[in-house]
Amino acid sequence: MSRRILTIISVIISITCSAQPLPRKAWLGAQLQPIDQSNFAEYKLSEPAGLAIVRVAGGSAEALELLAGDVLTEINGKPVKGMSDLQESLAMLTEGQTLQVGVKRDGKTISRKAKAAGRPRETSEYSEVLYDSAPYRGGQLNVIINKPNGPGPHPAVLFIPGYTCSSVDGLSGSHPYGRVVQAFAKEGFGVVRIEKSGLGDSRNTPPCEGCTLKDEIENFEAGLIKLKSLPWVDTSLVFIFGHSMGGIVAPAITAKHPIKGVMVYGTTAKSWYEYQVEMNRVQGMLAKPDPLEYEQYCREQSELAFEYFIRKRELNEMASTPATDSLLRSTWQYDGAGSIFGRNAEYWRQIQDMPLLENWANTKSNVLVMYGGADFQAFSKSDHEQIVYTVNNYRPGTATLEIFPETDHYFAKTGTTQFAYDLFANGEYQQLFDLFDPEVTLRAVAWAKAQLGGTTGSKAIWRKLNTDPYPGKQDDICFINENTGWYVNGSGRIYRTDDGGTNWTKQIEMPGTFFRTIAFVDSNNGFAGTVGTDYFPNVSDTIPLYYTTDGGKTWQPKAYSGPYVKGLCAIDIVSESYINHGLSDTRTHIFAAGRVGSPAMLMVSSNGGANFISRKVEGAEMILDIKMFDKNTGIICAGSSADVATSNALILHTTDGGKTWSKVYQSSRPYEITWKTSFPTRNIGYVTLQSYNPDTEIKTQRVVKTTDGGFTWTEYPICDEHGARPFGVGFISPTHGFVGTLSSGFETTDGGLTWEKTEMGRATNKIRIYKNLEGMHYGYAIGVEVLKLEPQ
Repeated sequence: MSRRILTIISVIISITCSAQPLPRKAWLGAQLQPIDQSNFAEYKLSEPAGLAIVRVAGGSAEALELLAGDVLTEINGKPVKGMSDLQESLAMLTEGQTLQVGVKRDGKTISRKAKAAGRPRETSEYSEVLYDSAPYRGGQLNVIINKPNGPGPHPAVLFIPGYTCSSVDGLSGSHPYGRVVQAFAKEGFGVVRIEKSGLGDSRNTPPCEGCTLKDEIENFEAGLIKLKSLPWVDTSLVFIFGHSMGGIVAPAITAKHPIKGVMVYGTTAKSWYEYQVEMNRVQGMLAKPDPLEYEQYCREQSELAFEYFIRKRELNEMASTPATDSLLRSTWQYDGAGSIFGRNAEYWRQIQDMPLLENWANTKSNVLVMYGGADFQAFSKSDHEQIVYTVNNYRPGTATLEIFPETDHYFAKTGTTQFAYDLFANGEYQQLFDLFDPEVTLRAVAWAKAQLGGTTGSKAIWRKLNTDPYPGKQDDICFINENTGWYVNGSGRIYRTDDGGTNWTKQIEMPGTFFRTIAFVDSNNGFAGTVGTDYFPNVSDTIPLYYTTDGGKTWQPKAYSGPYVKGLCAIDIVSESYINHGLSDTRTHIFAAGRVGSPAMLMVSSNGGANFISRKVEGAEMILDIKMFDKNTGIICAGSSADVATSNALILHTTDGGKTWSKVYQSSRPYEITWKTSFPTRNIGYVTLQSYNPDTEIKTQRVVKTTDGGFTWTEYPICDEHGARPFGVGFISPTHGFVGTLSSGFETTDGGLTWEKTEMGRATNKIRIYKNLEGMHYGYAIGVEVLKLEPQ
């Protein structure tokens, strides 16, 4: 079973060279394919040598009258055995100098001579294209910059491509990389591309093929430094977009260099040994092989990978037997001199040793991970999910997964993995380019704009659900997935849905009980808190917390130890990963807090609700909401006095699981309390303020916002309506969110700077925003009505 492996970041090889102010190098202008044991016979060669021309794109190849099917064997008297020979020879020439080549055509040797041509410099309808350079290893790397119109400062993106030694200059309008660049340029982002070492018009830098992964990371670090040095760039709004192997390089950089955001598409979270073994099976089956040959091939490849990546044997030692040497040359593109898959062999072994997930864990940026369901190279959806899980484990809410079910590795909407493989294996690259899926760039750009305060897209629509009528404001709603959820109200009722809110079943009705809050750990285990007596009329239930173990069919009072808890207004649940007898396990912590009108009390369970302890919260007189980031750190929304006439809105912060609290915000106005909170990311959060001031001239309604995880808060006005008291708050992204008020709803798409009225019911008290497995946001809200936000 002889076949070239289509590794994770294989891209069309187009030998190019370019730049300014660096002198313009000669541009061959052809797609090339290495000649090896698998294909030399089809080109009528007696041995594997040279580079086959797949397609003539222009430049020097056109001037030399080269044709597809020719095999390039010599440049200016020097043999061309592989890509490095070609790069070395072209690097010696600039446009206008004499270029003479030797070519094998139909088994015959011919010679061609012409003036070397340089690649035309890029232009763009959306931006000015500049050519520059950056220092690297004693030389200069070529840099291509798309500069937005206007003085700035502008946000900017560093683009990091896949593994091949191919120039990123002169990208065609249909090239997927060119489409990414233009999509960001169109929306006002600067885009910086830096050539890999030795490519383009780069001067006096080592050949790309000989560089290791560590060299390449340093290469792109030079690009990030260059980007940040540009006077029109807003250095607080810098992004990286990494494709394929760029998804390995990017976190290695962002783990050391904090930036605004990092986007990756089609990458891996595995060790390279694991990836290569799995890749052989995935791609091998797509080739529709003889079953027994296929199994033998996979076993051989697994053994090779184990010897090289795990046992760390040297290639020349492995190739000491003719059979292994032949296998390495035919399947790993081994050149006998330390190169495999077109790169320095150490490049691949360094990926094996690269702490991929540690780099993601140490990345302080917001993260967008994109996966194509038809990708046969970065084929593992679970790898992409693992990256998101890792980032969110250390910085909850900072990573997002976007899935494109029918899109392949090159952003082509091929529908199936098989079709994508067939097009690639048959060299139908232009067809792949023509099938470009614009959703990839649309979502990437929208995500990046959301990080810098731009809108996330069209306004959201809340749809009213059919529920039992209720005379006033209902208080809480929660869901464990898109279909299954519960809501509660002051008539002692708990309702459940299993079809996303289309139908609701009343599970319990307890006259005299005012259910204020509800939360579920899973489909069976949940908790419902009551507001208690002496605040609302006709309330007699003195039990603060109930629990269920059967999905809400039956509810029982929950015992606790500690001082008496009169009532609750909010419940929050956090999960903690830990090692249990050598295995990964999860421990659930439950925090229940209240109440409106005092006293300020907290109930805590560290064992999934089996046992609760209660304690008085010092520094506050009433608690309206609680948000815990982990088992130790969180905030409460509070009031400074039990008498609202003398109360200020108050936010307290804890770092010891609620044992002690410190004040991080207090308003200066009387008649104020906080109400509800929403944190779309670990650092960015919002809290609504409620004013009960009877003076009708006091009109401004407000939220407060934090961007540092709750330590500092800034006030933002929502509207100037005396009767529009804010209640619930929920955010889809750091900038796109909603507030429910007594009279209507309000929506912001710029992080709270401006708000517009939107239809989302009356007195919406709680807004819950969730994310499904596909990374789409959906939501539910409750007030006088119950509403649903469709996936965004």
